Amino acid sequence: MLDSYHHMIFYPEDAAELAKATAKRKGTIKLSKLPGAILAPHAAYSEIKEALHRSFEVAGDLKVSLVVFLGALHQEVLEQDAPAFLFTSLQDGITIAGKDHSFSSDVIKTLLQKFPNSMRACDSYFEEESALELTLPFINSYLGEVPVLPILSGSASSEQIKIYENVLKTILEYEPNTLFIVSSNACALLPSPQAEEDTQTLINRLSVGENLLENKRGERISSCNTASLSAVNNTLGTNKKWVFTGLFSKHEEHTEIVSMEPPKDKHVWHLSAYKEEENV
Repeated sequence: MLDSYHHMIFYPEDAAELAKATAKRKGTIKLSKLPGAILAPHAAYSEIKEALHRSFEVAGDLKVSLVVFLGALHQEVLEQDAPAFLFTSLQDGITIAGKDHSFSSDVIKTLLQKFPNSMRACDSYFEEESALELTLPFINSYLGEVPVLPILSGSASSEQIKIYENVLKTILEYEPNTLFIVSSNACALLPSPQAEEDTQTLINRLSVGENLLENKRGERISSCNTASLSAVNNTLGTNKKWVFTGLFSKHEEHTEIVSMEPPKDKHVWHLSAYKEEENV
């Protein structure tokens, strides 16, 4: 089992306090089909707890057999791990606040064998990244003790995105009743108005299914996990758009994107969203 490294900083260490913070809520929007995908942010619970609940509420009634956690790799890939750009773990799981969360070891081994040049098992990357740890208690609260397949990815080229799509399609061949959880913030840590402009660009692209890798004059996307968003988007169908259910920044929920004061203070926008189903 992996050890936890980010408790007390990002989420409560005490089991009872953690259970209270992540207790399942009833949402008004319910996904009913799998495979599916939700978008959830990552930061300290003091910043994003409400956003995480909004993300997971739509999936709380699904009978999920496998959760695929797609996190952002914020650090550089070590030279000895290149040319791999996707990273997972060969551990059985991770222990958080005294509770074991199991990984889908069989699927992980299959992927490592099928994509040896693109995927590596390297636990040191998970020690540096907090997103998996803070998301797992929500997965357990809303979806039960379902096995999780964790994958971290950094920036990716268009060719690498195609490989990433093949990885996700291989997972769906193994288990169609899969929920993808893309862990990503809407923008980098930026001052106004750049943070708002980047967030609006991301929303616009995802709302209509446009390619996130496409560069448009005057537009920029600084979201930390565009590779995973792009791969999920293409795997589940670009005709099914992302629907946004929450918009948060500076501890507060907003109904629209507004510039933050004072302008020089850096901040991040957090989004809650889900991928449309076939009948929408």
